[in-house]
Amino acid sequence: MRFFAFLEYTAIIVGVIGMIASRFFFLPQGFHLGLFLVGAGFALGGLESLFTRRMSFRFATRAGEGYDGAPALIWGGMALLIGAGLIGSAYLMEEGLWRTTVNGLMRRPGPGLAAAGLLIAGAGALLMFNRRWHGIWWTLFVRIPKTLLGLLLIAAGVAGIGLGVLEWVDPHAYGRVTKQAWEYLDIRAIERLWRSLIGRLA
Repeated sequence: MRFFAFLEYTAIIVGVIGMIASRFFFLPQGFHLGLFLVGAGFALGGLESLFTRRMSFRFATRAGEGYDGAPALIWGGMALLIGAGLIGSAYLMEEGLWRTTVNGLMRRPGPGLAAAGLLIAGAGALLMFNRRWHGIWWTLFVRIPKTLLGLLLIAAGVAGIGLGVLEWVDPHAYGRVTKQAWEYLDIRAIERLWRSLIGRLA
């Protein structure tokens, strides 16, 4: 196993064990430390991918070569964002600021929406990379659905980022947009239900 992969997996596994053990032995600080270790494992993996342009969490040196370059950079950014979020959460819990921060994000969800949008868009971008040819059946039943799902996730991620930025810059405009969106979705759902009922009765 590679040295960095050993460190990454060790930090995550030890952190998860610490979080579980803290629940049994009623040690809140143990949970915070475990969460910090999990975040540190992800952050280390993200930094490795960003600096080496290769996928982290690889057991073997030559594994995952098809994802070298741009996919590894996207993965590294996602892992680093997750790790930073977990480390920040551990710090807030340790300082007793977790509930205050969560309540603040409930009132102003812009940063959370933007971060979630980045992760969703990154996942969609990773699904878009298909560097190997596996035949016509693989293309029809795997590659095309993966590509369509990737496009859908990218669109959803960009929308989430846009909503997050809008909420941060202009909360009132964000409120109007989300209200109109929910009303539109509800109307469309009612229309589909109505047409389905009418079709069954006809």
